[in-house]
Amino acid sequence: MFYSKKLSKLLAFVAFAVIAAAVLVTPRVMAKLPESVNTLLQGYEFRGVSISPSGKYISLVMKEDERGTLVILNRQTMKVEESIRYEDDDNIEISGGRWVSESLFKYRVLTEYSEGRRPGDFGDQFIFDMQTRKNTRIWNYRGNFLNRALQSGKRISGRLEVLSYLPDDDQNILVAVSPLKRDGGVRPVVYKFELSTGDLNKLMTGPARGAAIATNDSADTFVAAAPTEQFTTDFYYRRSGDVEWKDIDIDVPGKFNGLNVSDDGTLIYGLTQLEEGANAPQLLVSIALDTGEMNTVHDFGFVSEIDVQFSEGGHPSYATWIADKPEIKIFKKDTVSSIVVGFMKSFKGFNVSMTSVDDDEENMVFHVSSPGVTGEYYIWEKSAGKARYLFSYNADIDQLGLNSFTSINYEASDGVAMQGWLLMPKSGKPKGLVNYIHGGPHGPFTPFGFNTYMQIYAEMGYAVFAPNFRGSGGYGYNFERSGHTLWGTRMLDDMRDGSEFVQANYEVGDKVYTAGASYGGYSSAQNIVRHNDYYDCSIIDAGFFNFEELTDTWDGRDGFTTDAFVDNAMGTNVEKLREMSPLHNIDRIRAPMLITHGKVDRRTPIAGAKQFIKALSKTDLDYEYYAYSKEGHGLYFTPNRLDRFAKVQKFLSRCDAMKATTASR
Repeated sequence: MFYSKKLSKLLAFVAFAVIAAAVLVTPRVMAKLPESVNTLLQGYEFRGVSISPSGKYISLVMKEDERGTLVILNRQTMKVEESIRYEDDDNIEISGGRWVSESLFKYRVLTEYSEGRRPGDFGDQFIFDMQTRKNTRIWNYRGNFLNRALQSGKRISGRLEVLSYLPDDDQNILVAVSPLKRDGGVRPVVYKFELSTGDLNKLMTGPARGAAIATNDSADTFVAAAPTEQFTTDFYYRRSGDVEWKDIDIDVPGKFNGLNVSDDGTLIYGLTQLEEGANAPQLLVSIALDTGEMNTVHDFGFVSEIDVQFSEGGHPSYATWIADKPEIKIFKKDTVSSIVVGFMKSFKGFNVSMTSVDDDEENMVFHVSSPGVTGEYYIWEKSAGKARYLFSYNADIDQLGLNSFTSINYEASDGVAMQGWLLMPKSGKPKGLVNYIHGGPHGPFTPFGFNTYMQIYAEMGYAVFAPNFRGSGGYGYNFERSGHTLWGTRMLDDMRDGSEFVQANYEVGDKVYTAGASYGGYSSAQNIVRHNDYYDCSIIDAGFFNFEELTDTWDGRDGFTTDAFVDNAMGTNVEKLREMSPLHNIDRIRAPMLITHGKVDRRTPIAGAKQFIKALSKTDLDYEYYAYSKEGHGLYFTPNRLDRFAKVQKFLSRCDAMKATTASR
């Protein structure tokens, strides 16, 4: 079987006692849920597995007492060489990292800057030296002095992103620092960052506000993509020795998503679309920096999750993507691509990703997963000529025997092609169908991967349909843009079209519920306004209910391109926005609602939920409302999530027992 045993040997080496989050929950709450739900909410046990440049060490992040702990093992003996764990008083837990050199491991942390609140990534980064065993914070969100070792020079603060680990330079990395200005008004600056001292040597300033900068392997050619206030993107390049940035002539009807700069500094590879229409195929293209000449490398079609890997020279090696299942295309047959193909043949229907490889390509770490399996890590070793199992992301979850997804390909009522995923319960006839709506809406989508909340609904006995309606990310910018200004109209129709297709072709029961968080919470509220003849109940988490209130209070309202996003994506027609706001259409609601919200949510502030509840309180509508202290956008703490799902199950059981709201289906 694919499912692996618990990692008792590693646990013995490290001598950690993993404490399940479920012990924090009272038996009264736990008894209301299937035991598998407690398991599903455990999260990861092991993640972020990588190999050091020489292949000597394996690093990973392990959960201990609900905190991420860095563990470094000897690859051959699998014995622990070093571990780093921060205590509760530090308010820090390790989230992940990578090898900078054979002796240096750079990692990021999550930090609790407000007591009792969920930890966040505020940009703090550390370096651990395997030779000296010294652990040093190299960056803090408050910034560093230019001469950090002497605490002198100008203090530089902001978000730090690594541009290059400079493979030929073990002492420095190349970084870009974007000042933390709410309006994005200051251009990023590129520095050479000395790892031993933390000193910064300025190389250049970015070409425009909010620019994202990339470089090639030798770090002698830089490319920048800069958003404009008109919701477009300008592209620039600059080579070592150039005094200023130059424009790149990228003339495509859609959006260009740059992926990699060739080592010789002549080409940039990226994804784009050259045809009009929501279902235009996605293309991998190369564009010459000096002339703008474009060549198509591969036509993927209308698919999602395209991941292109690059080999020596900075040119494409292979690409994977999802149609109805994982697919692969080899551009250059080499050791890495050959091993990836071998893994995909061995694990048909599973996602296969190489997480790291050593310098000589003699040791490669892979993660293998699916919508029903959180995943396992393997290492392929040239010396052995085969792969061996390392760790499970969460063995307890993988041993539940959960179902994978079925691809649902359908046409919306206006002829646009759609794709979504159907998850059936493990056994028995479904109690009903949950139309599970992702957040965003633009950018995010429901991928072919493990989804905890979808699996929880399936464990409760429901079929779960996750439509990737127009406006969703993943399928190209044309598809995403086709949902602009249609948040509460056509996009909701796409969801219903897919749900009806599932009902007509699969045994999923007669009841249909709508559920989701963030935009999914909004749409689950608006679904029972626009389609009040169809949905039997609605589950709304972290939603918004009034466009006007949201744009005045959400945490991104002061960003550089916020106005452009609001104008283009949400729309500016006041009457239309009002028609799409559940708060102003309560009289059309017929279905019962379960509404949950975090009290310190800054993305969809709770003030909007309170307005909605106040309006509901003046009606005879059936609703339940629960607010959670110290929770932000979506629930983070396991006891609260267990409590919420206990309420969800009780609510759905009540919905199951209700008479159908309509006999028209």
